[in-house]
Amino acid sequence: MKLHGSIRENLAAAVRSARRLRGQPVHADTLKYWDDLLHHARGELASGTGERQLIEPLVAELETEIAGRLS
Repeated sequence: MKLHGSIRENLAAAVRSARRLRGQPVHADTLKYWDDLLHHARGELASGTGERQLIEPLVAELETEIAGRLS
């Protein structure tokens, strides 16, 4: 996955987008990007990144936003 900026910046942008788009349809490519971003972030967390405290809450927020769309 090619990111523009840090994983933290990409996660924060995805969370902002997900919140802004609550209750609206979201393109399948956007959902796939969010899922890929979460997968990448989990890999970073597993590798013991120094940004763990910054990344972990954003991962949880994005997971919650995506789960809300699937229920």
